[in-house]
Amino acid sequence: MRQDEQRENSSSGETGADGAGGAGGAGGNTVAALRREVLTFEPRVPYRPAPTRSLSSRVWLPLGLVLAAVAAATWVWTVRHHPDWLWRLIDLSVYDDAGESLGKNQSQLYAKRFGIGKLPFIYPPFAALVFFKLPFGFATLKLVLTGLTLACLLAVVWASWGMLGYRRDWGRLGATLAVAAVVLWLEPVQQTLLFGQVNVILMAAVVLDLAVPDTRWWKGIGIGLATGFKLTPGIFIVYLVLTRRFRAAAVATATFFATAVGSWLVIPHASKVYWTDAIGVGNNVGQDFVSNQSFNGMLRRVFEQGPAEKPLWLLACAVTAVVGLGAATLLSLRGRELAGLVACGVTGLLVSPISWTHHWVWIAPIFVLIAHVSLVRFRAAASWPVRAAWVALPVVFTLLTFAWPMSMERRPALTPQGLLWLLPYSEGREHQWNVLQFLAGNAYLFAGIALIAIAAYTALRIGPARGQGTAAGPRGDTLGTSVPSGGPTA
Repeated sequence: MRQDEQRENSSSGETGADGAGGAGGAGGNTVAALRREVLTFEPRVPYRPAPTRSLSSRVWLPLGLVLAAVAAATWVWTVRHHPDWLWRLIDLSVYDDAGESLGKNQSQLYAKRFGIGKLPFIYPPFAALVFFKLPFGFATLKLVLTGLTLACLLAVVWASWGMLGYRRDWGRLGATLAVAAVVLWLEPVQQTLLFGQVNVILMAAVVLDLAVPDTRWWKGIGIGLATGFKLTPGIFIVYLVLTRRFRAAAVATATFFATAVGSWLVIPHASKVYWTDAIGVGNNVGQDFVSNQSFNGMLRRVFEQGPAEKPLWLLACAVTAVVGLGAATLLSLRGRELAGLVACGVTGLLVSPISWTHHWVWIAPIFVLIAHVSLVRFRAAASWPVRAAWVALPVVFTLLTFAWPMSMERRPALTPQGLLWLLPYSEGREHQWNVLQFLAGNAYLFAGIALIAIAAYTALRIGPARGQGTAAGPRGDTLGTSVPSGGPTA
């Protein structure tokens, strides 16, 4: 290890006072030490983002502006040339029709099928109320949701850079535009835009909530609202409790209950049906389909709901929840706030019964983290082959998750598709994959498992920081990377 890296590790708390930092610090990471650190009600050092890093505006701002302009213009051009496929927004039509149905007969909310695709409404009643009596038609709603999705994507990327300790300057703006331009064309985001989904908006509610300092009284409202709209963000309430941010957890819980109780008062019949009977309505949407990239989806494709499927799913979820949430908790307590957020989000995707590829929009903060680690490691590398390897990391990640212009069966020519869709799917063909098709067909799942494993290893490896062991200092949130004293600039 170079001397400047060693000095930085020492000064930034990479090595704990008990010698727990580094691969050789296993002595400080005993079960007893972890129990003292995690299983306690002692207040944690509040998370306060301290912006001390910067990126060169001369490089990043023009690069970001060019990439963003090209990415946005290409997407608009593609949509305009394939409106019958890319501008239908099938899922948004379900939300819109479901909301409108409340004015006619709320008892049909979980009985009828809605929208262009005649699909069931599977969200809590609060989500239907959001779309009740909108002051504009469906054509305008498509523009509003798409614009809000793109704005939220930028906000998530901006906040992610901030959680890594980057200053609010032109360089950070350029890096935000550059990353958002790339992420716009990754398969999960393209699928979100294709279907008119709300995943990026819900992710923004969670990320922006966790990005503000712990001292803000309103911290938790975003997570509560997201949970009220769609139950799966509730894993972040558990994350707040585990990381000992009890006030924020209480705010999130109260907000969620407010959405549920408020909905019950306004649409009591629909609320009663959902919370007593229809909460499992997701069973009606083909969970063995190729795009369900969760443990449940994989096991249903393998066992076709045989006797082994549910026990194996419960076991996989239990192990993943313990490891994933444990890693997220340690990363947060040890100053890796963005890494903890990502670990928690991916854990939720893996254990959820349904995680369509458009739910994997958490690829946005993941990409920011990968770009950051690559920048830091690139500057710290002593040789050009190593530097080239770190440059290749985000490039390979982009190539594998990109929505490529393809011509495929039952789809218009040269429309954006992820590599996953090259596999045989639908009509039960997912149940007949060979070994290579099985590995490729569950690529999101296996990538998520790998990320959780890396997060767990990193959380144990870095050890408690010296002095301010739970403060989210900007130099620590690097998934274990060492930061040169000058910070990454370009």
